Amino acid sequence: MKRLIVVAIITILIISGVSCGKKHRKPPVPEEVIATIDKYYVFRDEFLFYLKLNYKSILEKKDNFILSRILDDYIKRRMVYLYLKEKKMLPSNDAIVEYMKFHGYDRIYKTLDLKHKRYFVFFMVLNINEEVLKNHILKDYVKVSEKEIEDYYNNKTEEFIKKKTYCFTRFHSSYKDLMKDARKWIVRKHRDETFIRLRYRDIGVETNCFEEDDIPEEFLKILKKMRRGRVSKVIKLKIGEKEDYNILWLKKVIPARKLKFEEVKDMIYNKLAMEKYSKKEEEIYTMINKKYKVTVYPENILVFKYNGVFPVFKSEEE
Repeated sequence: MKRLIVVAIITILIISGVSCGKKHRKPPVPEEVIATIDKYYVFRDEFLFYLKLNYKSILEKKDNFILSRILDDYIKRRMVYLYLKEKKMLPSNDAIVEYMKFHGYDRIYKTLDLKHKRYFVFFMVLNINEEVLKNHILKDYVKVSEKEIEDYYNNKTEEFIKKKTYCFTRFHSSYKDLMKDARKWIVRKHRDETFIRLRYRDIGVETNCFEEDDIPEEFLKILKKMRRGRVSKVIKLKIGEKEDYNILWLKKVIPARKLKFEEVKDMIYNKLAMEKYSKKEEEIYTMINKKYKVTVYPENILVFKYNGVFPVFKSEEE
């Protein structure tokens, strides 16, 4: 009899959610809330509407991994919203209207009910915030002085050495006799690339300048033996998987040289600015992640099983 009572009690405990030292807890938020960011709610219907607008096919497949990543990204975008709100940098109503009209979103907006219109406008704000944050970083944190650019140029000399460059025209075809005939027109009758293109549909014509390291070895061996203005014989070469007949016409050779400061100044500025931007962007996102407390409530999501990066509320605890 005692044994039956024990079994019955264990069964009741299992059904009631209390078993093996665990007790069931209800999430401390309404059941339609799937996450909190500090005191702010992320609602299930809000996020489902976001998915239907942007990731409908993924939602239909119910891929837990991808949907969890999307929710993580959405929460991060909500955190950026709070960061910009505190700094009073959210886009104005006029900016939102202009953004919607420019992208044609105003047509979608008109078809929605009041509740979904509010969500939709909020999504537009999240989109605009990406550009707002970018401009905030560029304007307030990314400064590159002339001295920094000059120092980089002087200390990174190897980056600005332009190797010997060959400018040449390559004619190529799988027909040897056609190539021989074309060469006669080029050498004896001084015809140019335009003439060859018009006369021979089966001959490819390419004119380019390449540094010697970027030229296939078979071509480079030939070009090194040629003088400017000379035309090679018809040569059978295999480049990659394709084997065909080639003629090389050397136009000019530019000796190796160090690029002048004025030639690379803008390039150096962009490089240094991007490095500073990336560093500051990482710092801001790290600060945002530490500033706001996020909790996800998996059992309230319903449509997929969350396995993302944020802490989750556990309905069962030891």
